[in-house]
Amino acid sequence: MSADKNLDLMDEATGSIIIPQNVTKIGAGAFRDIPGLRSIVIPGTVKEIGDNAFSGNATLENIVIEEGVERIGYQAFQGCTALERVKIADSVSSIGMQCFNMCGKLTEINFPKSLKEIPSQMLANCYSLKEIIIAEGIEHIRESTFIYDYNLQRISVPSTVKEIGVSAFEGTSKLTNLEISAKNETYSFANNSLMSKDGKIIYFILANTTEVNIPQTVETIQKGSFESFTQKLTINIPENVKTINSNFSGNVTRINVAENNLNFKSVDGNLYTKDMEEIIRYTQNQQSFIMPNEVVYIREKCFNGSSNLENLKLSDNLQGIGGFNFSGTKIREIYLPAKVNNINHSIPFFRHDVEITISEDNQNLKTVDGTVILSKDGKRLVALSKDLDIYNIPNSVEIIEEYSIWNRDNVREIVLPSGVKEIQGTAISSNSNLSRVEISSNIERINANAFLSCGSLREIIIDKRENEISGAPWGCPFGLRAVFWKK
Repeated sequence: MSADKNLDLMDEATGSIIIPQNVTKIGAGAFRDIPGLRSIVIPGTVKEIGDNAFSGNATLENIVIEEGVERIGYQAFQGCTALERVKIADSVSSIGMQCFNMCGKLTEINFPKSLKEIPSQMLANCYSLKEIIIAEGIEHIRESTFIYDYNLQRISVPSTVKEIGVSAFEGTSKLTNLEISAKNETYSFANNSLMSKDGKIIYFILANTTEVNIPQTVETIQKGSFESFTQKLTINIPENVKTINSNFSGNVTRINVAENNLNFKSVDGNLYTKDMEEIIRYTQNQQSFIMPNEVVYIREKCFNGSSNLENLKLSDNLQGIGGFNFSGTKIREIYLPAKVNNINHSIPFFRHDVEITISEDNQNLKTVDGTVILSKDGKRLVALSKDLDIYNIPNSVEIIEEYSIWNRDNVREIVLPSGVKEIQGTAISSNSNLSRVEISSNIERINANAFLSCGSLREIIIDKRENEISGAPWGCPFGLRAVFWKK
């Protein structure tokens, strides 16, 4: 089932859909965004629920998945903002990433007995969840599983869990009770923190304090440890810490490092590697900051949330900028020096009215009108730095890089230049108002995730014969309903 005729299956009087008994798979996007849908019962004759199958249904309140269903796909119920209750049969052994992401009213859900892995972001942005009891038998909790569930207060982790992914509990600022089974051989809870059993790795710290003293036993601070704090915080890092993977909340106001630590140092409360070649976190949050010229790399989220920062002078020796770096700042213009060769996906996370200037001596990047960032030869679209209704992408562009047209809510239509041959990664994803994309006959490759989370994208018009290029619908939530072949 993955066509417009499926939409006739809804009983408008009850707001329910009756799935025919001969159906074994519900296809990608088959029932996305159906007005008035309130309740779904998936019978056991269905073995697979496809990607985005029921996503974006804003009136859906109740889901029952009956015994016999085996697999639930990627984002299958994402963005069902009225969804309150989900009952999943124990026969379900596989659930796709972000399956219930952004289901803000969800209060009741169970983990089936056949499930061994809770996927990445399965319950992300589920603001109404207050308690999660993870079933015995679950072995893996993947990355960012419960990220930004900011009303979550209690989580119970059983003895069977062998892996908790990075940032699994990031943004759970009200979490006060994190219970780890005494029989769990991998994790423990001590010093207000989720830690490895031997005390050498710290994974997460409850955000209920204004000062954190990292225990002397800790050697690694894992990603997600310090991103949930909503109050001002000072962090003290001891001498034995060798690895810091964590980013830091914008509310971290000072980071102190023991002088005899061989790997890191603090200067004016900002965190650097010992050789000063990498700035990890800027904490001063002043109006202006001049970066030391020793710095060659800016860590991901280094400046994120620095709400007072307006003027930033980058290091003359800077080569790379990590992602998610400048959101939540007041920066309106920035100059990229000659040695910068990697801006990751940092540009899309600037304020969306930033003027970008690039040194004429830069051999890797150039800008058009301070808005369109290209590779020096003009063949690769790297980023867009401003919110405009229409972007004039030069005809020289052959490759649309990952994140280059990402999260642009102003964009409603994109017509790619005729020279474009490849769309990489999630290049055109998360554009909530994008409704139409037109692609020329010269296209050779489109990444399977190119149009992820484009919730209004109902038309992908491609100047090819049907299935001449593989991978359709390339992550589009409406599935094949949105793909139109012109030849």
